[in-house]
Amino acid sequence: MSDLVQFKESRQRGIDEFHTSKDMVYNIISKKWLEEWLESEEKGHPLSSNYGVNSDLLLSKSSTIFKYDPIQSHMWNKIMLPNLQEGVDYEILDKATWEIIARKFHITAIERDATIINGKKQVNVNLVPLNFGAVFPSSLRKYNGGKSVSLIKGDQYVSRTCKLSSFIELLASTLQTVSGYEFVKRDGIRLYKSPIGMTIQEIEKHISEEVKTLGTYDDVVFDFKDGEYLDPVKYETIEDCQIAPGQVILGDFKEVQKNWAIRHPNFPMEGKCEGCYNFKVLQFPCDCKKVSYCTEECKKKDEAYHLPRCEKTDSDDETMDKLQRIEKSMDGKVGLQNLGNTCFMNSGIQCIGNTFPIREYLLSNQYKQDINEFNTLGTKGELASKFAHLLRRMWYAERTPIPPFSLKRAIGKFQPQFQGFQQHDSQELITYLLDGLNEDLCRIKQKPYVERKDYDGRPDFEVAKESWEQFKLRNDSIIVDNLYGQYKSTLRCPNCNKISITFDPYLMVNVSIPQNTTKKLEIQFIDPNLLWDCQTLIYNYEKSQDPTLGQILGSPEIQDKIQQINPSDLVYICTSSYQHDDTDENDKMSSLRKKLKYKKLYIRKALQSELNIEKENKICIMIHESFKQNAQYQWKREITPAFNFYFDKTKTTHADIHKFIFDIHVGVLATFEDLPKYQGNNWSEYYEENILDKVYYLEFKSNQNWQVECAFCNAKSCNDCVCSYVQDTLIEKYIQKEPKLEIEVFVVWKRGFKAASSVDELFNDWLKHHQRKQAGVEELPKQLTDQELTQEVTDDAKQQENISDEQSAQKQNFTTCLVPIGPAIPTIQPTNVQNVTEKSMKLTECLKFSEQPEQLDEENTWYCNQCKDHVRAFKVMEIYKTPKILIFHLKRFKNSTKFFKSKLETLIDFPIENFDIREFVQNHHLPSDFANEDPQNSKINDPIYYDLYAISNHFGGLGGGHYTAFAKNYYDNTWYNFDDSSVHPIKEESVNSALITSAAYVLFYRRRE
Repeated sequence: MSDLVQFKESRQRGIDEFHTSKDMVYNIISKKWLEEWLESEEKGHPLSSNYGVNSDLLLSKSSTIFKYDPIQSHMWNKIMLPNLQEGVDYEILDKATWEIIARKFHITAIERDATIINGKKQVNVNLVPLNFGAVFPSSLRKYNGGKSVSLIKGDQYVSRTCKLSSFIELLASTLQTVSGYEFVKRDGIRLYKSPIGMTIQEIEKHISEEVKTLGTYDDVVFDFKDGEYLDPVKYETIEDCQIAPGQVILGDFKEVQKNWAIRHPNFPMEGKCEGCYNFKVLQFPCDCKKVSYCTEECKKKDEAYHLPRCEKTDSDDETMDKLQRIEKSMDGKVGLQNLGNTCFMNSGIQCIGNTFPIREYLLSNQYKQDINEFNTLGTKGELASKFAHLLRRMWYAERTPIPPFSLKRAIGKFQPQFQGFQQHDSQELITYLLDGLNEDLCRIKQKPYVERKDYDGRPDFEVAKESWEQFKLRNDSIIVDNLYGQYKSTLRCPNCNKISITFDPYLMVNVSIPQNTTKKLEIQFIDPNLLWDCQTLIYNYEKSQDPTLGQILGSPEIQDKIQQINPSDLVYICTSSYQHDDTDENDKMSSLRKKLKYKKLYIRKALQSELNIEKENKICIMIHESFKQNAQYQWKREITPAFNFYFDKTKTTHADIHKFIFDIHVGVLATFEDLPKYQGNNWSEYYEENILDKVYYLEFKSNQNWQVECAFCNAKSCNDCVCSYVQDTLIEKYIQKEPKLEIEVFVVWKRGFKAASSVDELFNDWLKHHQRKQAGVEELPKQLTDQELTQEVTDDAKQQENISDEQSAQKQNFTTCLVPIGPAIPTIQPTNVQNVTEKSMKLTECLKFSEQPEQLDEENTWYCNQCKDHVRAFKVMEIYKTPKILIFHLKRFKNSTKFFKSKLETLIDFPIENFDIREFVQNHHLPSDFANEDPQNSKINDPIYYDLYAISNHFGGLGGGHYTAFAKNYYDNTWYNFDDSSVHPIKEESVNSALITSAAYVLFYRRRE
């Protein structure tokens, strides 16, 4: 019997027995394809077995959140196009009829279940798309502190006749396939229906408001009392829930050892009790709403720990007033917790907190009588109160560190720039905080309007005094009394030479740093024949030049170092540990420097195998040199930066990758002790016997995440998988499965350079051997005594421990490298470029440089009322008067282009004591002395000494780095290093070397009486 006859008979039988059959699962077939097949069979022209069946019924790309478990076979994972009709677009076939077609053709199976309604069977072909938002507590936590919440959202398809309880069970099973989370297996899902008309964006905005006051590590809990809880007891099916089209459904998915994220009237508050650490119903919350307890006993038990850290305590004047200095008080030697990229704030707080007149004024509560609730430019005293409360805890509390939650929240509330947990500038924070205190504590309740008078050739003293008095009419506070000085600003028209002089108040002196006239390009040159011998080449060029990379590499000085390789025969890659960008010899330095902001430039000679690859088949594979610190864990540590090589995806197999990696390591392996030398033939035999799984093995870096299976091993949960030597799979197969896949291979080393040495010292040992060999020094074995061996291990450990966060940030290198890759070589200087190196400068030199005339740019012109035109005037800024507290801002960050800045790492040598400022100040008296000083005698003969008492430091570059502070304690006269929570005294003999670094950013000086 032919397939056609079989099909027709079975099809009719299925129709006749549809309502009486016990089958409850049916298949959907494309009507269009079915008619084509029937017609072709009747005419005797069978269709090709490769003909795609049902492709015209399915959505090509759906926006579903989850693929139901089991992912490969669950019928609801096949999403059909909307508005399809039975008999027009598709037909329903029973299993027996379907199998007649399925055994002949490559068919995408579309299954649907059936239900009995009023005694009649009905197949649920069209699924209902739920507008779904998934709430995962762990993923929401990253939005704490003011970031806009973005939920995991999309459509989730379900049969309208499905029981609600069954749908929740299906979701629970599906959640177990989601990697990166550990969900509760039973009773861990609550579904909520939002009010009709409420969009997912409005819900996200609501959640953002709820979580903006939370700290980085606080559990997310938000109210959703307007939503309706979909109770499986109340609603039997999805259809019973009466979900309108587009109505948002929120799924609250409980994770192990996490709270429910949604707080709803249907449920009591549940979570971890901070007293007994058990997950229970919490009926006794603290007033700060950050912690709750299951019993009154647990609450009392935790008071000793929580109250000193309680945010409510920070806001309570009565409680804070009870804090007085006692014998056990920390006296300012206290750390501040990093709430998430808040080191900039902690640094600024420590500096201001050690400013004696401000600290004493706030700690004594004098500020309360000066709070200005009428000043629209202030915060009605909230900022001042929060800062005063924090200072009281820093100086009078008995514990360290202290979390500055309340001040952080107040700063973000009134200055949106500081909302959230992004890194910011400590100088900007210091300026805002001092300016905010000035407005909050301004003694002028109603600020008058003040009209500024022109210079008109009057004496400097007269104009300066008039300007200061006008400033004081609107600004009169403890901040002005102690921290505000006065600038003299001179503008000269370049056309008519008209002079305009103004005197302006300043809070800190901006100090410009002279810059080099050259720029530096650092190039890493790799020799593929000796992979680890990477040379660092440095090329200096004038800022006014914009050479191409090819021009630089073609210079005689560079050519001597790169083996006379033509720039067109080189491979150019800008790379970091896990990213790479291609570049070429025609790239100009202006554009290349942007790529190199967080990457390094590597060049090498192109291999012949790379030159033979067709462009459309070329793929870059990143190769990592690594080892595992502990065999029980998958975490790997890299020993050199990653290398990048090109392969032909249509020809490269696993074995080819093994062969290639072995070839580029032959030069390195030849130097290993106790390893037979490779003679150049029978590589596979040598590799299997001596290298594979003995010296190293290879792993693919898995792309598995969320619900994406690993492209290499198809596992739902994969933490990198072995690149099998015996497998002949083409890498093109992986790219076809995941087109955006970036292939990375780990060379996982298993032994050290010497057979008995540690693998984590592999590169160091190899490098020492290589350098000795280059220098012609023969290595002689040395027998260490037990005492020497112990001391060597101890010294190595100490050296590792002494690598601080600041030093790591300063390096601006590949963060996973243990050591710089390769020895440094002498700087290469082109003949037409002067050798300019970074040198240290004195603060006095920078102050003189800051007084030089500067021409205004086109965007900041000055209107000359004599020329009647906006002109690029020449401007000179000079210090006219200095205050009691003098702050210097070293302008390390400069605009390199319109879009980003760069940092000057110049070491500024500044005096710590006895800084005589007279040379740089035109009037030696304090701003408050205008009324009593002699206009004819503005300068005095005696020195005006300033002593340093605090520094805000910035380590590293832009977009990262780290802020710390140094401050001299008022009570014990000792310098301390404040690094977030960590506080350490600085030995007296080490003060100069510790304080004067290239990281110094904002300097605080106190005028000696």
